[in-house]
Amino acid sequence: MAAQRASVLAHDGVMPRSGAPSPLISIVVPLYDCRDAGFRAVDSALRQDFPRDRYEVIAITDARSLREGDACLARCDRVIAIDADFESVATEIALFDAGARAASGDYLFFIEGHTVLESSALRALATHVAQHRECAIVCGRRANHARTRLGILVGGNNDVHEARAFARGNFTLGANCAIRRDVFTRLGGFEARFARFGETVLYERACDAGVAIDALDARLCTHHNDTGFRWLVELLVSTGQAKARYYATPGVVRVRHPVYRWLGSPVLASLAAWPLRVAGPAAILLAIALVARFPAAAHPLYRIAIGMTDVAGFCLARATRRTQPNVRPALAGDA
Repeated sequence: MAAQRASVLAHDGVMPRSGAPSPLISIVVPLYDCRDAGFRAVDSALRQDFPRDRYEVIAITDARSLREGDACLARCDRVIAIDADFESVATEIALFDAGARAASGDYLFFIEGHTVLESSALRALATHVAQHRECAIVCGRRANHARTRLGILVGGNNDVHEARAFARGNFTLGANCAIRRDVFTRLGGFEARFARFGETVLYERACDAGVAIDALDARLCTHHNDTGFRWLVELLVSTGQAKARYYATPGVVRVRHPVYRWLGSPVLASLAAWPLRVAGPAAILLAIALVARFPAAAHPLYRIAIGMTDVAGFCLARATRRTQPNVRPALAGDA
C-alpha cells in the first residue's frame, strides 16, 4: 500500500477543551465504501440520544476530495484527512487504525461508511458497560438494508454470521461492537498487512488472552448491503491473501478452516488458485440469478461461493509466496 499522509482538522466549538475528562466512547467513522448511505453514517453518529460531552466522533476522509465546509464534518470532534487510495479494498483497516490512534475515549466504537447507527446505540452500550465493569468487548445486533439481489445475499450471510457471533462471541467492524481502548492497545490493535482480516486477528488475540466478550440484545445499527459485484470479489480475494500472510506469521497455530492447511503447500495452492478464482465469482453470479425465485438454494450457494473466492486469494498468495509482512503505512505524527 502506498504511503499515506494524515492531517487533523480542528473545528471551532467542537474539539474537547483542554483538561476536560475523556469521553466514554470514541466513534470512528471512515468515509470509505459508503455505498448508498452517503453521509448518514457520520450524521447518525452525531445524532445519538446520549450526552454529547460523553462521546466523540472521529471521521476519516480522503484528503484529495475533502470538503472542509461540509456540515457533518464540521460537527465532528476530529476529521483525519488521509492521502490514500480510497478505491482500494486494502485501505479500510489503515483508516480504522488512524482513527483509533486519534481517539481519547475509554471505548472504541468502529463503524463503517455504510452503517447507520440507531439513535439509542451509545446509550445501550453505555448502560451495559456501566452494569458490567469487567466487560472489554460488547457486541450488539444489526439490521440489514438491501434493494439489490446481491445486497439480499450479503444480508443473509450477515445474519448467519451474527447468529454465530451470539453463540460464541465475535468481533466485527460492522457498527455493532465496541472494545475498551486499553484492551485494544494491549492486543496490538489493527495491522494494515492483515487488511480486513485484521478484525478476526484481533478477535483471536482477545480469545487467547481470555478477554471478556459480552453479547448485547439490542439493535445498534443498520448495515447497507448493496455493494458492487467487482468490489465484493476484490474484498474476498484481498481477505484470503491477508489470511495467507497471517497464517505464515511465526507462532500462529489457529487456522479457521482445514482447507487452508490442505492448500498451504505452494504447489497445491498454485494448482487450485485459478480454478477457484474463476469458480467462486461464477457461483456468486449464479446465486444472484437464483435469489429472487429460489432463495433457499441461492443463500447456501452464495456462502460456498464467497468461501471459494476467499480461498482463491489465499492460494494466489501462497502460490507466489507473497506472505511476508508489509510495512504499515506511515502517517503524520508517527515516531
